[in-house]
Amino acid sequence: MSKCSRCGREIGDSPSCPHCDDTSDRGVVDHGAKKVASATGEVIEVGVRATETVVRETKPLFKKAVGVGRKGISRAKKETLGVAKKLKDEEG
Repeated sequence: MSKCSRCGREIGDSPSCPHCDDTSDRGVVDHGAKKVASATGEVIEVGVRATETVVRETKPLFKKAVGVGRKGISRAKKETLGVAKKLKDEEG
């Protein structure tokens, strides 16, 4: 519900105040709600842009880390198989 900016009475959804016939702004409350909605939208946009930037900047780092991890796993697998083969040869 909006209030008349002139007399302060509730005007509901009416485009003008039924009490004082004022046709100016829909009221302080309605205007404040629009400001809050606008500011919230701006904050969300900035947050999305910041997230996109972080993802774009860190993507190469994560790709490199995954590559190094895969190489390390492959190397560990080869070493483990080599040790297992040596142990098998020693026992046999």
